[in-house]
Amino acid sequence: MGMASGSSGGQRDWKRRESLGSALAQVALVAVLLGATVTFVVHRGRVRRDTETHLKAAQGLAQRGNPADLAKALQELDALFALDADVYGAHALAADLHAALWLEHHQPGSEAPAREHLARAESLESKDAERYGARVVRAWVTLSEGKAPEAAGLLKALRERGASNPKLWLVQARTDQALGNLQAARQAYARAMEGAWKDPRFATAYGEALLQEGLFAQAGEALGRATSANPDHLQARLTAGLATLALHGRPDEVERTLQDLQAREAELSPALKARALATRAELALTRGNPDAALQAADAALAVSPKEPYALFARAKALTAKKDPGARAAFEAAAAQHKTAPLFYFEGAKALQQLGDTAGALALIDGYEATFRNIQVSAGEGKTVSALERDDRYWLTRGNVLEAAGRQDEALTAYEQALAVKGPQQARAQYAKGALLLARKDYEGAKAVLTTVTPDNGTSSVPEAYTAMAELLFAQGDYATGCQHHFFALSRARGRGVPPEQLQAQVAQIGKQLTDAGQVKMAQAWKTEAEALLK
Repeated sequence: MGMASGSSGGQRDWKRRESLGSALAQVALVAVLLGATVTFVVHRGRVRRDTETHLKAAQGLAQRGNPADLAKALQELDALFALDADVYGAHALAADLHAALWLEHHQPGSEAPAREHLARAESLESKDAERYGARVVRAWVTLSEGKAPEAAGLLKALRERGASNPKLWLVQARTDQALGNLQAARQAYARAMEGAWKDPRFATAYGEALLQEGLFAQAGEALGRATSANPDHLQARLTAGLATLALHGRPDEVERTLQDLQAREAELSPALKARALATRAELALTRGNPDAALQAADAALAVSPKEPYALFARAKALTAKKDPGARAAFEAAAAQHKTAPLFYFEGAKALQQLGDTAGALALIDGYEATFRNIQVSAGEGKTVSALERDDRYWLTRGNVLEAAGRQDEALTAYEQALAVKGPQQARAQYAKGALLLARKDYEGAKAVLTTVTPDNGTSSVPEAYTAMAELLFAQGDYATGCQHHFFALSRARGRGVPPEQLQAQVAQIGKQLTDAGQVKMAQAWKTEAEALLK
């Protein structure tokens, strides 16, 4: 019995000892697990904080928009990937920045990392606000491969899923532009620019698109938005220089920009170097030096063979030199940038002035072939042919046909331009009136020209005053004719027409009056005109 009692007590002691040891072990295990958990949570929090810091730094640097800024942004992302290689937003941003260096700046070695980061981002899933970022970049890359319809399909699918951000609208604008729907492209560019007003890349892209349409004033405004976001955005400054020269602005301002960038050559990507040389070529043309322009344009094309404004400047330089290769040069510019109206319209005008009417018509026919099947919105869910609404096309076509002696066809083209009731309405009225004047249809010409020659000298088409003056001279109304010639002379002086050219016009008009037996009127004209030109 004593044994039984002793045995029972020993068992109780053993259980007591087991419970105490087990409890201590469990406490120790919990402490270790808790410590490891705390360490993991603290480490994970630190990694998350550091990755967010690097991502925000990269986004801030990317917003400045220059190649050096994009490179610094990519360094921040490399530091982020060393902490966490699976951050979707970082890979999507890296793909976008490398794509910009590859497709916009033609930076060697940028294509491969752009594709690598894009593939990595596409393999990851994200539910944040930028979850469509990689797919937008994929659409951009698809567009760069010459697959505009496929890019449009990708973007449409994203929009149908609710995607809408400035990067998407920028790629949408580029896609619409490549497809020839310039109306839709302008709307998408504007939407992208407004949504990313702090990033100069978006306003610069819009300004460049407007410049390629020949809308110089609007391009200048958009590029001004870009330089407001970053006064040192290099591409915006250079492209703004081209807009300034196209608007006959101050060439000395453009010269200062070029000198500044020349001193910073190490910061220039191949695309920026080519753009600087193309701007130099345009500046040389402004200064009447086609040889220097040709040299600069060729240097630009050696750096970037598709630089649009180098191709364009080269063609204009050859025109100025009366080189028979001008036609092929304009065709090359248009072929590389098929949906850029500037190269067709300005090329046709230049060839027409050179006397190459066949070449001018060939360019206009090329424009028609490019845009013939494009449909644009006409409101209320309807669409119309882009050419039907393109008054610049009809006006330019009419000018070329008239120069070719095909007056009936030219008149039809002018009527088409007038039917659009668009921005070129006044100029189309002038063109029609001038053609009727050339055909000695004075009454018909007067009816048209009267609408664009107000008596206060404020016509948006100053040349119309000259046409009306000639019409009035033909009808024997010399006093009113002199008044209209005076308006034309005043406006020409305001545009900066060289004084010797204005003096020649004054002398020619005086001779007309003298030959018509209007000697006193000729003397009065000379006195008033010379007073204006002093």
